[in-house]
Order: sequence, then structure tokens, then C-alpha cells
Amino acid sequence: MASYWYCGRCHYALGGISVAAVFVASFLIELTVLPFVTSFLVAITNTLGPMLAAYLLPKFHFNHHLYKQKDILLMIIVALVGMSVCATGGVLSLYLTGLAVTEKLSSIWFIWWLGDSLGVLLALPLVLNIGRKTTFTCNNRCYQLMAWIILFICVELIIVSAVPDLNKQFILSMFVILPMLIWASMSFGLVGGSFFVIVLSSIAVWVTSQGSGNFYSHDLSEGVFSLWTFMVALVVTMLLITALQSERNLALKTIQNHDKKLRAVIDGALDAIITIDATGRLIEFNPAAERIFGYKKEEAIGRPLSELIIPARYRAAHQTGHQQYVNSGVKHVFNQRMEMVAMREDGSEFPVELTLTALKDGDSSLVTGFLRDISEQKRARQEIENFAYYDALTGLPNRRLLVDRFQHAVLIAQRVETYCGLLFIDLDKFKALNDTKGHDVGDQLLIEVAKRIQNTVRAGDTVARLSGDEFVVILENLDTSATVAYQQVSEVAQKLLAELNKTYYLSFFEFATSASIGITLFNDDQLTFEDHLRHADTAMYLSKDSGGNTYRFYDQLTQESIEKSFALESALSFALVSHELYFNYQPIVDADKQVVAAEVLLRWNHPALGNVSPAEFIPIAEKTNQIIKIGHWVLEQACEQLKIWQTDPVLSQIKLSVNISAKQFLYINFMQELREILRKTAIDPSHLKLELTETAVIDNIDDVINKMKVLRQMGVRISLDDFGIGHSSLVYLKKLPVTQIKIDQSFVHDVLTDTNDAAIIQMVLAVGKTIHCDIVAEGVEQEEQYALLKSYGCDFFQGYYFSRPADVASFEKLVVTSAVKVISADSLPSV
Repeated sequence: MASYWYCGRCHYALGGISVAAVFVASFLIELTVLPFVTSFLVAITNTLGPMLAAYLLPKFHFNHHLYKQKDILLMIIVALVGMSVCATGGVLSLYLTGLAVTEKLSSIWFIWWLGDSLGVLLALPLVLNIGRKTTFTCNNRCYQLMAWIILFICVELIIVSAVPDLNKQFILSMFVILPMLIWASMSFGLVGGSFFVIVLSSIAVWVTSQGSGNFYSHDLSEGVFSLWTFMVALVVTMLLITALQSERNLALKTIQNHDKKLRAVIDGALDAIITIDATGRLIEFNPAAERIFGYKKEEAIGRPLSELIIPARYRAAHQTGHQQYVNSGVKHVFNQRMEMVAMREDGSEFPVELTLTALKDGDSSLVTGFLRDISEQKRARQEIENFAYYDALTGLPNRRLLVDRFQHAVLIAQRVETYCGLLFIDLDKFKALNDTKGHDVGDQLLIEVAKRIQNTVRAGDTVARLSGDEFVVILENLDTSATVAYQQVSEVAQKLLAELNKTYYLSFFEFATSASIGITLFNDDQLTFEDHLRHADTAMYLSKDSGGNTYRFYDQLTQESIEKSFALESALSFALVSHELYFNYQPIVDADKQVVAAEVLLRWNHPALGNVSPAEFIPIAEKTNQIIKIGHWVLEQACEQLKIWQTDPVLSQIKLSVNISAKQFLYINFMQELREILRKTAIDPSHLKLELTETAVIDNIDDVINKMKVLRQMGVRISLDDFGIGHSSLVYLKKLPVTQIKIDQSFVHDVLTDTNDAAIIQMVLAVGKTIHCDIVAEGVEQEEQYALLKSYGCDFFQGYYFSRPADVASFEKLVVTSAVKVISADSLPSV
């Protein structure tokens, strides 16, 4: 009767059968032996017991697989408590319906409780695990269990029938039962152990029911309790054995899973993982190590680490360090990242990042290294460094690294009290090469120049490329004496110029160039790198201004000159609008010392700088192209002055000469602007004379000749200034439509003492007469010079002997007082 109820209750504990199903099953079973009302009451209590067990077990996190001993203990306690509810309810039902007397209630309750508890303990483990995967899989081991159980049954029956002594029966049975129980529980777990216990219990119940066996007693309560105790002991023993085995299997499985995970991590790691034992031999070599070092795992395991991956020069140090760790346990380099050099199977060396960790395996000291190939990282780092600190084209240090080298040189110079030199090198014809042959050829030249500079200076000196064709050299460890240091740097500069002057062979053609070098010395940190670089740059431009292919030193006078030049350049841009420019007039006289013309001389009076010499501001105006605007103003003022003089009978005969710079004369709008000025002032064009230097004429001969012809057609006269100091005067003179030639004052100055100068002047006068040009001698300062030149046939003179440059009022007075007689325009010489 109770077996069906137990099965239903056990399934309810698992949540497999509903409360109603348990109640109905219990009611129908009890109804076969009890009245309707009693069966109904008993069914209620039989349902309450499993419900209580089902409620309590989850509260204590019960695992129905019974893997742990706490689950077994929890199952036993809850089963006993739940069955006490069933026994109490069942006995109370019997009593209320008159089927049990008061004197028998305790014995009935005890037997009922024992029966229910035993049934639960026997069936519950099997029921709880009967649904597990592979429970009913029949294989050789399953057949083996069935065979052993059948054999055990036979042996038990033989023992019971053959051995009359109950104590001997029990002892012999236990010798068979315990090994069988242990084997079944350990081999098949709860299912096999429970099945075996049920079989044992069934045999014990059957033997006892036959009036034999160790548990049979004339006292029913005593016999039932003994049988119950035996069966409970079997169940508990089986459960403990299976729990211990389950815990052991779980621990082994956990270890195996950990090993698998660890193996997967080691095998899947991108870094090489290598472990060595106390003797230094390899016991771990993962796939990454195979890939990085080139050895197969089976080739590496068991071999000394030092022979495989450590270069020969480091092996002794490795062995010493490893042995020290094994002996002392001191971890000097453990648990930190280090960079070292490793070796591949082919003998090639490469950088790795290494981290060491120690592990004790019993008494053995193991060392595991995690190695990462950082060849690519170092290569990328080097490329980044090269990009940041080196010029991509020439491979020379760039400006950033040059500053660092300069600071290092300053520290050395201060410590040993020696001088250092900074050379600023600029190629003289690089732009022409770049424009004509292209940037590729220009790059070839820069690469060759870089090589030549490096080969010329010492290995410890710094050669850098700033930009374009600009190079900088820092010479260290020069002499402690500034004079000697200047000499040392001069020698290096001369070698550099000689080397850079040699022919370059670029893309199947030859190219010749030179360089300009600026030099400055330093031996302290009073000035910054930028200061010294600016000084060297200033000195380099002085070399450029000297024609190139030379070197210049920077000094304080140079700096003062440059600063003054910058100040003048800034002030000059405001000179016109501030009305700071004005004219002086240098008279030109004839053979009778009468003033017939004048040269307009531009002057500048600055409110702060005072009178600035034309020798200072004219070159600046030329360099900054302000000469075009200033020259236009000069022409306007000269024509305005001629217009004023037109109403005066004496001054109206004066002609004005205006100096025209090459840039102004070659300016594209020059002719148009001159026409506009002449139209606006309405003067006689023949009274305006434009003076051009011989050098400016020769350098642009074709354009100059064309414009001179147009000027002659306009009536404007043209004078060739500083004649005789050029190189090709006679060759081009016949092509130039000039009306006047000025003999340079350098010939006039020594005409009394130098026969060569006298001969040149006579030649120029002869040429002038031949081509019908007036000749003016400049720089006449003595009576004797005037007399000699007059005797040579010179008709016009200019110089301090006659008058210094004067303002307009003084000049007008000079003209009037020098005019003894009025000269008509027709009889006045053509000057």
C-alpha cells in the first residue's frame, strides 16, 4: 500500500506530479484497505508530508543530485520530518474513525513513521536521479552490475540456507554486502547504489518475512526496528559513499576543466610561454613559442633553455642568475617587464619583452617566462623617432634634434671651457636647379650635399638639415682660445666650400654650384639656440651679399648693422607720406664755369635718425622694391621743379638729371608713368635727363635699348653714369642711343698722378666725340684737375670744386650769380 504513495510523494518533491495527483493516488490506494472517510483523511495527511518536504528542501538550497554530504543530511532530516507528519496524520485518522485504540497509537505511529521514512530513504535517491541522462543506457557496465547483483542474491541465499548460525550469517553477509555496496556506489553512483540497496532491502524483508534471517524476532516491534536500522544504515552508507565519490569526481572534473582552460589559454596565447625546471631545462613550450623561435615543442622540451633561445654572449649571465634564484629564492628580476635580446633557431637575434614569474612544485623551483616579440614595435618606434627627429630626405637630424644637440654642446663647452662653432650653410644656385630640372633632381643634389658635409666634418660633429637647401653644422670641442677657435672653424669652412664646389653628377648631367656659409661661436648658455641660429643666418647673408662661395663670421658690429638696416627699412616705408624726403642739387658747369645743368640728389631727414645717407637707404629701397615708388615721386618732383623754372629767363635754361635705378627702369609701367608725368607737368622733355648706371644697362641690354629708343622719340635725354668701371662698355656703347657719358670720379681723382687714369679719360673723350655724346667729368675737386681735363677737351664738369650739393634756393642763387651773360637756348651746349 505504501510503495505507490511513496513514489507519488517522491515525484511531488521533484515537482513532477501535482498535489491533486498525489492526493488521488494516496486516496485510491488507502481505499483498498480502509473505509472511505479514513482513506480520505489519510490521503490528506499523506499529501501534507510531501508538501512540507517539497517546501523545506529548496529553502536550504537542496541539490537533488546529492553531490555533497550536506545534501544527504538535509534529505534525511527533511524526510524524517515530513514522514512524521504523515505518520501523525495517519494515526490520528485511524483514531478518529475508531480503527485504532489509544493504547496502540504510539506503536502504530512508530511503525508507520519507520515504514514511511525507510521507504523515502530507499526510493527517493533513485527517484531523484532516475531521470538523469544516460541512466538507462545499457552497456557492458550495466550488464556487469546486473550480473553482480544476481550473483550476490545467489550467494546470500546460499549463506542463509547453508549457515544456520545467525551471527555467522550476518558476518558472512556483510563480507559480501559491503564490497558490493561500495563497488556499486562508486561505479554507478546514486542510481546503481540505490538499486543495489533496494535489492538488499528486498532480500532482507523477504528473508525476515519467511521467519529467518538476522532481523527476525518474535517481538514484531524489535524485528521491524532492527530491519529498519539495517536498511537505513545501508542507505546512509550508500549515500555517503556516492557523495564522497561525487565530490571526488567533481574535484577531478574541476581540475580537469581548469587544466583544459589553462592549456587553452597557454596554447592560444600570442606571447611565448616557456617554463624551466631547477636544472634550466624546458618543461613548457607553447605554440606561440614555436612560432616565435622556430623550434617544435618536442624538439625543445627537455633541452637547456640557454642553448635554444639565449645568444652565446648572454648565456653565462643567465645561468648564474638562474642558479642564484634556485639556491636562494631571491627574485631580483621577477614580476617586471624587461627588454632583452633572444635568438631564433636560425641564429638570428631579435628584441623581446620578458616577464618572469616563479612557481614552487613541491621541492622543485620552476620559472615561467612570458616573452613577446617586439621587433615590429621597436621598428615602428624607430620610424616614429626618425620621423620626429630626422629629415626624411637626407636622414640628417632635423631642427628638433638639432636643438637637443646644441644644448648638449653647450653643456660640454661649459664643463671643459672650450668653444663650439655653429655654421649655417646655404647653396647658391639651388633654386635655379629646382626650377629648371625639377624637384627630383633637386632632391638628388640635397642628398649628395648632405653626404659631402658629413664626410668633411668629424664623426662627433652634428650635421642637420633645416629646410630646403639650408644645412647647419655644430662643431664641438674647439680650442679654449677664441682666436684659435676662429682659425679652426675657418679651416672647416674652407674644406666645406672646396668640397661643395666640386661637380655634381645628377641624372646624367653635370651641375656645379657653391655655398654661402655664416659662422658664429659660443661657449656658454647666455644666448638661446634661436639667437645663435639667427646670428649665423645673418653672417650667411653677408656671404651671399659678397657674391657667394665664401664664409663670414658674425660679430656685434654685424648685428648692429643688421638692426639698423631693419630700422631703416621700417622707417623708409613711411618717409614719403611723412614728407621726410627732399632734393639737393649738384651743379654741372661748362668750360667757362657757368651752371648749365644739375643732378638731382635725393636726401632723407628722419625725425629720430637724423640725416640718413643715400648709401644706406638706397640699397634698402632697392632690396625691398620701394625704389619704384620713391623713384616715381622723384621724377614727379623734378618735373614739377622744371615747370616752376619755365617762367624764369635764366633758370628755364637749366636741365635736370635724375638717377634711375635698374628696377625702376625695367618696371613694366615705367614708360607709361613717365608719359603721364610729362603730360601732367607739360615741360620740355629735353630738359629732363635720365641717368642709368653702366652695369644696369649691360645686364639688361635688349630691354634697355628698346626703352632708350622710345625715350629719344619722346625727347627725353639719356646719360650713361659711372662710365669706364664696367667690363663691356665699348662693346655695347655703339648700340645705346645715349646723349651723355659721365666719366666716373675714380678716374678723375688720380688723373694728376696716374698716367693710366689720364689715358683712360682721354680715350673716353675721344669715344664721346666720335659718337657725338657730351662728356661730363665727375668728382672734380681741384683747380689743377679742372685745368687738365679742360686741356684734354672735356666740356662739362661736376664736383665740389664748383659747388657742393645745395637746396633749391641756394642752387637758384648760384645759377643766377654765375650767369655773366644770358645764353640763348640755341647756343647753349647740348648737355
